[in-house]
Amino acid sequence: MRYRFLFNFLKVSLVTKGLSKINIFLNLAIFLSVFAISSTLISIYYESRITDIEKKISKNEITLDILSLNTMAIPGKVLGLENISNDVKKNNDIINYFYFSKIGQLFDEYELYYRPVINLSNYLSGNFNVIKNYEDVVNAKDEWVIKNLDEKIFEDLKQNSENHEEFSKIMNQIRLDHEKMGLEKGVKVIKPEILKEYQNYYKKFTVYINDQLLHFASISGSLQTIHNNIKNDNLKLFGEISKNSKDSKKFVLFAFFFQLIIFIIVQAMEIITTRREIQKIK
Repeated sequence: MRYRFLFNFLKVSLVTKGLSKINIFLNLAIFLSVFAISSTLISIYYESRITDIEKKISKNEITLDILSLNTMAIPGKVLGLENISNDVKKNNDIINYFYFSKIGQLFDEYELYYRPVINLSNYLSGNFNVIKNYEDVVNAKDEWVIKNLDEKIFEDLKQNSENHEEFSKIMNQIRLDHEKMGLEKGVKVIKPEILKEYQNYYKKFTVYINDQLLHFASISGSLQTIHNNIKNDNLKLFGEISKNSKDSKKFVLFAFFFQLIIFIIVQAMEIITTRREIQKIK
């Protein structure tokens, strides 16, 4: 009887003290481990989303820098066009004044139209290509980028394309005229009958210049609209980063309290089970 009583006493002590402490320690370790894993997974998920958003912001920032550089370059183009146009016009006004005076024989269609056409062609040629390059910008695939864009820009770009095509034909004809130049006293001279056509070229080139000035103004406004759209998108993306950061913290706290409740329930069930076993032993 004494041995049996001793055995039961040791068993009860082991159950009530030893196993109880070990179970609490193990359950606590499991609770902390599971919480660490779940919080890590939650953090990784939201950090991944935040990283993707930051990449979009970085891409937008690069686009904004490019837009800013292009916008800053437009005034220089406009100033160059205005200067060459004014210089040619002033020069022609002076020549026209003398052309119909007694010394008019000093000037002919070469001075009046040929030289201005050649001077203007250098500026027009480059600007046609510059304006054409903006077609890819205003025809962006992302609709939000070109939101609230003035429809006139598309008409202007179409007009630029038509002007460019007509301009190219004129320049091809000018190159043919240069090939037909004759030599007089060792100097290449363009035929008088050919020079008459340059009056029409001059009129068309002045129209092209005015169109390009309008097109650059339209492009500048469009770039500003696109710039504002991308800025607004970045503000939206920053808001998403803040929201994701807050959601991450909320889910980590939720995971902690959820697992804590499970831990308390498991401990309560083990205590109840242990007490029942003790009662059975007694």
